[in-house]
Amino acid sequence: HNLDVPVAVITAHGNLDNAVAALKAGAFDYLSKPVALDQLRSLVNAALTLPVSPASAIKGERILLGRSAAMEQVRELIGRVARSLVQIDATFTSVMEILARVVDFTVGAIAFVEEEDLEVALLQHRNAAPTVLEEAKTRLLEALRRERPQPFERVRARLFTPASGPIGPEETTLGGFAAFPMTTHGSLVGLLSIAGKNVARMTKDSEAFLAQAANQAFIVMQNSRLFERIKNLSIRDSLTDLFNHRHSMEILATEFARVGRYEEGFALLMIDIDHFKEVNDLHGHPVGDAVLREVSRILRDTFRQVDAIGRYGGEEFIVVLPHTHREDALRTAERLRGRVEQHEFKAGGKTLR
Repeated sequence: HNLDVPVAVITAHGNLDNAVAALKAGAFDYLSKPVALDQLRSLVNAALTLPVSPASAIKGERILLGRSAAMEQVRELIGRVARSLVQIDATFTSVMEILARVVDFTVGAIAFVEEEDLEVALLQHRNAAPTVLEEAKTRLLEALRRERPQPFERVRARLFTPASGPIGPEETTLGGFAAFPMTTHGSLVGLLSIAGKNVARMTKDSEAFLAQAANQAFIVMQNSRLFERIKNLSIRDSLTDLFNHRHSMEILATEFARVGRYEEGFALLMIDIDHFKEVNDLHGHPVGDAVLREVSRILRDTFRQVDAIGRYGGEEFIVVLPHTHREDALRTAERLRGRVEQHEFKAGGKTLR
């Protein structure tokens, strides 16, 4: 194409993939229909102010304006995610994959700071060696320490990958790193970070965009986290954080329906704590509550992620084990019984068995 003639794409098929394809092909700008007259005037005026020569100067200006248009598309997509996704895992991966279209990072992360707690979600966008992931985590923690010197009491990190898996050959070095802190009333509340070889080549306009997008991405994620917490309040027992009775029964009904359709087995464990009344009578209900919480922790440590653990009521628990035959369920139940029998419960200066 002739670089001396700015070309704008105006289409009813407006989406980010089409925009990126058009801009890569050399388009000056990209608009989705319907187009307002003011938008069209601005586009034409911008095209008329471009220097006609040399061609390389025009090409450079086009790349800048094209990237600006793509970034506007990214802003719109983040807004759509905010309106349509509420599950935090899906929201996080969607937001980070959108940002990866502006800067093609290897590892991206959003950190959430709440008083003494730190929660970090990481997305591995490109294939990378374990050492690269560890270095990305280390650089993120260093960036957080610069913003907030005091240490965190609890740190939780989760690693995600895109639905189609990480792309490209394995990278063995981290390359560049960039962090964008988010503060409220002078206090650090979160941080967006990206790392990878392409981050080292990030342009100033991309950096400025990410600094703005960090706040929007953080708000979207916080909304999902709030929704998840509210949902958990309705399905979890407040003392043990296990599923409550009602939700446990819903899971059980779902498993019965699944077995009826696919003829696959599942197991159900009914559990109660022996002599628990004596614990409450001799040591008081606060000690009894501590024992319930500790038994719940042992339950979580014993079973798989796919197993549903609930508090049936009082000192009684229920566990639904999908795809589990009788013999496997018996072995698992005996392993749990042995762990509880051998465990020393410490509560209020007392040691109980």
